[in-house]
Amino acid sequence: MYLMKAFHNYFMVDVSHYLKSAGLDFREEKGEAWINLEARNLHDVLAYLKQNGFPRLSAISGLDVGKNLELIYHVFSDSYYVNIRVPLPKKKLEIRTVTGIYPGANLFEREVHEMLGVDFPGHPNLENLFLSENSPKNPLRKDSEQKK
Repeated sequence: MYLMKAFHNYFMVDVSHYLKSAGLDFREEKGEAWINLEARNLHDVLAYLKQNGFPRLSAISGLDVGKNLELIYHVFSDSYYVNIRVPLPKKKLEIRTVTGIYPGANLFEREVHEMLGVDFPGHPNLENLFLSENSPKNPLRKDSEQKK
């Protein structure tokens, strides 16, 4: 428990200082950090986190919230989560791949591409993981063709 508290204090001092000094919307909720940022800032923040004790991207979640999709990048240290929320307008559903920072993002980005229709420029292979070619496109979108 002491190590977890020490790491949490380290994060809150050093990493939160970086996030706030960069002008990012940062808050702590239920023992996890939440960051809202624009897509153009994602690479810098993820690279910083990886270099400062967050070696794992545990998931990329996607959510259709109407006019936008939100991607949430879940980054984990040994004892602390950072969740990065990035809104994407449905008119331009693309965000540069993060596979160069976190190679494990490969499968997460493929799933988000398949289920929500987000393009990841620079991704090495955006082939479908789950759906056949006859399946409805982007089934997790509110405006999916299967829901019409």
